[in-house]
Amino acid sequence: MNPTIKNYHIDIAWDDEEGCFFARVPAIPGCMSHGATPEEAARNIGEALDGVLESLEARGFPLPEPDLALDELRRFAPVINISALARRAGVNKHTLASKLRRGTRFTDDEAAKIRRALVL
Repeated sequence: MNPTIKNYHIDIAWDDEEGCFFARVPAIPGCMSHGATPEEAARNIGEALDGVLESLEARGFPLPEPDLALDELRRFAPVINISALARRAGVNKHTLASKLRRGTRFTDDEAAKIRRALVL
């Protein structure tokens, strides 16, 4: 398995319509999989991500950058005051909350500001 896989955020959620767990990698549009259990979905998305990354490398394409700022925020979301973080980072609080909720990538500038604010 490609060692960079651990750097990518993976979303896993139950899909009522399909009757299974659905997994996706937000940093790589179209990288999706599913499974009967969350563990199976995680294994399957790991294999799918590994294949995508190997294919990109073999063709000489750059690997998509994982959105580490988003991952860091998700990890701390239960204990973070989003308004205070946005103020400290100099990022619009509505933008910050919306991107966090939807899993949308931060711009490089936003990500750098958020990381600096988290360290302070």
